[in-house]
Amino acid sequence: MVHEQNSSAVFPDEDFPDRVLRSSLLLSLMIVLCSLSYVSLVSTLSIAAGCFISLAIYKTMWWTIRYGMRYRKAEIKKFFLKIGLLKYFIVGMALFSVCFFTNVNIPAMAFGLGVVLMVMVMKIGSRLLVDYLNKAVRVPSGNRKV
Repeated sequence: MVHEQNSSAVFPDEDFPDRVLRSSLLLSLMIVLCSLSYVSLVSTLSIAAGCFISLAIYKTMWWTIRYGMRYRKAEIKKFFLKIGLLKYFIVGMALFSVCFFTNVNIPAMAFGLGVVLMVMVMKIGSRLLVDYLNKAVRVPSGNRKV
């Protein structure tokens, strides 16, 4: 089976954002479940809050990009600025509320906030590594056994 190579290594196909979201959600759930038995309840809640905020930021970012590219092409810079300011205001209020009303473990929350970023870096990095290895290692087609 021959796989077509896209010219864009960052966004290999249309389903990339959805795969990142599903992987991030699964990784977040695994981290929260594992932290239940190994760390304190405060740390677990901090990780869960960070993961939730991180997933919400990611989903909002992709919605903004898709909506802006489909419906607001003429005024896309203003649209991104408005949504970006609104997004960071809401995220700031969410972080303030979590930190003000609950006891928070800051390193645990920072770890939770970085989950989506870690998944994106791993997916893009693995794609670049596979592309590099496919170009660097040449196997003669006549010697292949299936």
